[in-house]
Amino acid sequence: MPIVQSFGALQALTDPSTSWHASAGGSLNLYGLNQAYAQIYRTQPNVRICVDFLARNIAQLTPQVYRRVSDTDRVRLADHDLARWLGHPNPSTRRYRLFENLIGDMGVYFNANWLKVRYQGADGRDALGLVRIPADQLQPEGGLLKTNYCWISNGRKKDFAPSEIVYFDGYNPTNPLMGLSPLETLRRILAEEAAASDNREGFWRNASRHEGVIERPPTAPKWTPEQKQQWREQWQERFAGGANAGLVAVLEHGMTFRPNSFSAKDSEYTVGGKLRREVVAAAYHIPQPMVGILEHATFSNIKEQHKHLYQDCLGPWLEMLQQEIEGQLLIECDDQADVYVEFNIDAKLAGTPEERAQSLQLAVGRPWRTVNEARALENLPRIDDPELDTVAPQQGGPASNVAPADDPPPAPKPAAADPAEDA
Repeated sequence: MPIVQSFGALQALTDPSTSWHASAGGSLNLYGLNQAYAQIYRTQPNVRICVDFLARNIAQLTPQVYRRVSDTDRVRLADHDLARWLGHPNPSTRRYRLFENLIGDMGVYFNANWLKVRYQGADGRDALGLVRIPADQLQPEGGLLKTNYCWISNGRKKDFAPSEIVYFDGYNPTNPLMGLSPLETLRRILAEEAAASDNREGFWRNASRHEGVIERPPTAPKWTPEQKQQWREQWQERFAGGANAGLVAVLEHGMTFRPNSFSAKDSEYTVGGKLRREVVAAAYHIPQPMVGILEHATFSNIKEQHKHLYQDCLGPWLEMLQQEIEGQLLIECDDQADVYVEFNIDAKLAGTPEERAQSLQLAVGRPWRTVNEARALENLPRIDDPELDTVAPQQGGPASNVAPADDPPPAPKPAAADPAEDA
């Protein structure tokens, strides 16, 4: 399998050797990394829902590059090398897809990696491209620290120095080189989900009929084994399968049908499925309403769960990505002084357009958009009037923001005339 060495040429892999071996169950492993993780993602809806949710939401956020000028001043570096590399990883991959694949690999394997592709840009400057290597194809080697990466694909092997790989991994109590997949911890409950799904599929394939026993009266003549087998085959052919759903069976004289299985309600099929999704969501630290568990969701707590998502759920993920990008990619840049990376989550936490407009107007104490800016938001042409390019003062002028002075005390009323004097 070729790998990209420059954006103009491909270099084929050499040194064909293999470290693939079959496990006891027949599935392929790469240095003990079981290919069953990919199969679990492919076949388990609860896993895919959670992994895709994380991948899509993090990929939507834009990593931005800043310079720390002082404790109170930051400057965004939109043309910094790191910003350009992350924004345009390679000719075939966009930023969104790069990060979606990254978090997908982290969610399935708890390991992910990019290959650094060095080339010369159109402006003559040295540049860096980023290409994803599937997590199940790259094996880190070393002791307590990584000293080499071995890429094996289609029976071919190639080694890479640590400086050529951007490696992301998670915690593993027994292996300091590779993260432990969450799917390994969830393996038993996912096996339960697979068994329940197979049982339910078999139920519908058999015309949604419960298992049971057909009883013959004691006085009926005894059947030979061949007669029993013939009766069973005729019954299965006539009444099993989805195409035969709804047919009414007519038993011979004296025969009765006695069910001997649990119903979906008795076996808690629905409740068990909901519990398994809750456990998978908890393993990925995702708020339950975000993955379709809405039993206790309300309008108010959904808004709070949305804040919790970006603060407590995605916050640790983003911090990990920022530190690894700075530690493994920023060192490739000429300009590193006080430079850092931060994902822009302000747009996701800003609330509705009405809430954001009210908040900004409250902060500045007056309207903050011109007429032409408002027309541009509605895709309307601008009006060439200088007065419309300035923000109108708040209705009532600045004095409207000043509390009125206390009213003067009322004048005393004149005393009423004494009736005795009039007399």
